[in-house]
Amino acid sequence: MVRTYRYAFLVPAVAVFTVFFLLPAFFGMYLSLTDASTFVPDTRFIGLDNYRLMAGDSSVLWNATWNQFAYAACVTVGKTVLGVAIAFLLDRTFRGAKFLRVVVYLPIMFSTIVVGLLFGYILKADGPLNILLKPFGLAQDWFGSFDLALYSVTAVDTWMGVGWTVVLVLAALQAVPTELIESAHLDGAGPWQVARHIKIPYIRHAINLAGLLTFITGMKAFDMIYATTGGGPGTATEVLTSYVYKQLNTGALGYAAAVNVFQFLMITAVALVINRFVRRMEATA
Repeated sequence: MVRTYRYAFLVPAVAVFTVFFLLPAFFGMYLSLTDASTFVPDTRFIGLDNYRLMAGDSSVLWNATWNQFAYAACVTVGKTVLGVAIAFLLDRTFRGAKFLRVVVYLPIMFSTIVVGLLFGYILKADGPLNILLKPFGLAQDWFGSFDLALYSVTAVDTWMGVGWTVVLVLAALQAVPTELIESAHLDGAGPWQVARHIKIPYIRHAINLAGLLTFITGMKAFDMIYATTGGGPGTATEVLTSYVYKQLNTGALGYAAAVNVFQFLMITAVALVINRFVRRMEATA
């Protein structure tokens, strides 16, 4: 009776997860095996034809996949490195520290579309940033250049989302036992030695978690890219999510679902590999 009563509390969560996550996922997998279209009412089961079509579209798909990996990697490195550095800075006691914590976290509260449009204006060819940089010969077409567009979008995404990493790492830093830090100071350790040999090993789990979740989010990124470049110029910032969006605009629900399944399997595989690597690294630390 007690065990049944305990498991009864899981029913609402399981029901929500099933209705809003499992059923749509299985339905999407089913759609990927059909020729479903918004323009044709009848739907036929076509097996793996959509996946064969993906293989035939390999050059476009490979470019989108590579851009998605590059985007996720750049955002992960940027948010993790900057987030840890800022967290260590804000972990110190000084006047205005609490205000700076709010300022750092504030951008993540804004709408991604609003941030994208704002930076679209700031970074345009004749925008405010280029007006300041032009006298120094550093003006660039940040979102219009094939070489810079993807990295410009990742920079904006990093600026917006670094606060989440800061909060996570800062919370871990404040949980470091003060006795360890005081003992290290008594033994003559300086700030760098304390950070390297005590604080960083103690908060490694938080850093790894922040990096893993940021990478997974980057592998699904869409709204920032859509708001700034729309996947352009050309296919310079075309990622899997924007590629799926364009396929949906053509009405090809089955093919778009197949690309989504491919993306899901890829993200799952990469996440499992990274998680296993992180666990091994933590176990040997």
